[in-house]
Amino acid sequence: MARRIIAWTAGALLLALYAYTVIAAIGNVVLLPQMASSMGLGITGAGWFWLAFGVALPVLVLALALLIGRGRTAGPRLLVVAAGLCLVAAVQLEVLHLVPQSSFFG
Repeated sequence: MARRIIAWTAGALLLALYAYTVIAAIGNVVLLPQMASSMGLGITGAGWFWLAFGVALPVLVLALALLIGRGRTAGPRLLVVAAGLCLVAAVQLEVLHLVPQSSFFG
């Protein structure tokens, strides 16, 4: 019984972290154009692509992780979901550092 509680708690925590990444990305989609317009600028096509990519990536990776973890016990499934979350975080950091912020505004 304790193993199930721990597994469900860990799963809920991982899903909450995925939800946080999606909510943060949606916040960027909503607030970045407002910030750009307050500076007299707009968002470029590349900027919209990266904003949409930030929203879609966590959703797609979670779906893929759940598909890969399907039919496995709780431990391996949680590891696959956690690895997907690590992948999302690494890709988001790479985008943050490799894509110049000036390419968002035009």
